[in-house]
Amino acid sequence: MDIKTDPAVQIPDLAQSKDTDPVTKDIEAKATHINGLDLLNATPQELRRVIRKLDFYLLPLFFILYTFSVLDRSNLGNARLVGLPEDIDVSGNRYEWLGNTFYIAYIVFQFNVLGWKIFKAHKWVAFVVAFWGIASTLQAACFGYGALVVCRFFLGWAETMFGPGVSLYFSYFWPREALGLRFGFFLSGAALANAYGGALAFGLGNINSGISNWRLLFIIEGAPTALLAIVCWFYVPDSPSKARFLNEREKQIAQAYANNQPGDFKTEGLNLSQLGDAFKDYKNWLFALMNFSVNVSFASLPLFLPTIISEFGSFSRIESNGFSAPPYALCFIMIIVTAIVSDKLRLRGPFVFFFALLSAVGWLILATATTAAARYVATFLAVLIFVSVAMLLTWTANTNETSSKRAGGLWIVQTVGQCGTVLGTNMFPKSEAPYYRRGMWVGCAFSFIVMLSAGVLSFMLWRENRRRDRRHGRPEVGVQVDMNDLEDVERNLRYII
Repeated sequence: MDIKTDPAVQIPDLAQSKDTDPVTKDIEAKATHINGLDLLNATPQELRRVIRKLDFYLLPLFFILYTFSVLDRSNLGNARLVGLPEDIDVSGNRYEWLGNTFYIAYIVFQFNVLGWKIFKAHKWVAFVVAFWGIASTLQAACFGYGALVVCRFFLGWAETMFGPGVSLYFSYFWPREALGLRFGFFLSGAALANAYGGALAFGLGNINSGISNWRLLFIIEGAPTALLAIVCWFYVPDSPSKARFLNEREKQIAQAYANNQPGDFKTEGLNLSQLGDAFKDYKNWLFALMNFSVNVSFASLPLFLPTIISEFGSFSRIESNGFSAPPYALCFIMIIVTAIVSDKLRLRGPFVFFFALLSAVGWLILATATTAAARYVATFLAVLIFVSVAMLLTWTANTNETSSKRAGGLWIVQTVGQCGTVLGTNMFPKSEAPYYRRGMWVGCAFSFIVMLSAGVLSFMLWRENRRRDRRHGRPEVGVQVDMNDLEDVERNLRYII
């Protein structure tokens, strides 16, 4: 029987495939990976319905979770302007160390990305969300600097368990050419969170209550996160075949849709050999360099942008929180638009390059201009480095061929990359107000590093694809690659540049 063409071959419910004999399981496994959608006789209407369900049920939840994640890590900058220094001494470099503490934990515990491979997704996400929600809310109960430092450390630890692994999790449900939009939508939550956080802090700065405004800020933004953990336990599927919102037929189509691409997309179990391969791949180290560079801005802007705007001289401290929102609102829109276009064109690197260039221009204006209007307009450009972040992490997931190697690649990229956050949280010492020239030049330099690295890697991947095309011809669509067979990899795998 030719499993490629026989319409009688059907892909069974994967949750029950353990009951079949070894020969049948082998045929079914191959059928799943070779034009699986054709073998299921799935109509375009069925596929569209399944994709819509995946998008509708997964993306809003993870978008909301990431919005709260970024909100909880960055609201320290807003709390600083609504009364935190009046109750807790953050003079000297104490405030900078609150940011450093979070990111030190965020660096040290990056290996937590492996938890997405070791534990079932619904249990992992529920635990993580409860952990960081509680840590964030407890900041409101701090009456001393030491307690606040401890809360920031646990918050950093908890958040390493979530964001860095989501691109790995999404690869269980969507093929790589569809990941850009989904992961871009997810990461756009960072921009929206900073816009929302600034607007909320502005509102809280204008009310009087029986509790300090900065404490109220931590409660309002932290407590809902902890409650979302209950939703995650019952709502987050471990894989397409275990999604409660799909019927049995739709589960089969969803699994075939996710697998209908080169590479290994197993959702459970950690392959140590493939994990080790991630550390031998030069591409992951280039991604790490880019991630380090973007995180210099990614860490500094949410913590310091309200303060920087307040130093323009045209806005009050409370108004500065409100004026920090529009740049992030624009960034949110650009992330979504870029994700759509990059998926359509199947390009990542050129978009990383372009938005890093725009960000560098923004930093350059901030470093040289003196008028409030010019500097405020420049912030709209500087924050566009967030678009590069969205593209970069999607590009990393696209380029590592197996799920275990992908976990290792993300571990490398995030561990090295998050070291940039330590530099970012120390870019704007109070002694350099109101222009913070040195910090602006540092942001500009690292944006250029992102731009140049993206250009180099895009060229190298393009050249490798051309070499494989000349040797083997264009690969077939939907053929599963044996990652242990180097010749099969050469013949059938092409990189997204």
